[in-house]
Amino acid sequence: MGQAEIAQHRDGLSLTDPMVVWMARLGLFDRSQAPGPDDFATTSQIKDFGTKIASTPGFLWMVSEGNDRVTQVNAGRAYARVQLAATAHGLAMHPLQQALQEYPEQARPYAAIRQLLEAPAPAQTIQMWARVGFAPPVQPAPRRGVAAHLVAS
Repeated sequence: MGQAEIAQHRDGLSLTDPMVVWMARLGLFDRSQAPGPDDFATTSQIKDFGTKIASTPGFLWMVSEGNDRVTQVNAGRAYARVQLAATAHGLAMHPLQQALQEYPEQARPYAAIRQLLEAPAPAQTIQMWARVGFAPPVQPAPRRGVAAHLVAS
């Protein structure tokens, strides 16, 4: 949370919203417990995300026949190529992968997405869903250097 921690850790989720940063500094943000479904943090994020989805000019989805590991890897490779091409043309892409997760709380929205995209289970798998449009440029995400990944034996 905040630029100092982001620079120190250089990976993971980054929170820079001034309200959240100040709440953390004042000890009003508990990192050990996720906000509840009716908490302001949760409801405001859902509302904000709904606004973003409603204003999205385009979506991209990738559907495959089957879902074996080779198909998954090939879909990921294809998405990387599409995202690079989009970036070269000045477009921004925002993956919406949580909507495709296969856990009980996501079952109903995932079924609705399958119906919307005409990708019936189990024959077809939605490998990727993303927002596409124009957005202001952003700085590269912080990364750890190579030395942070090396293990001396």
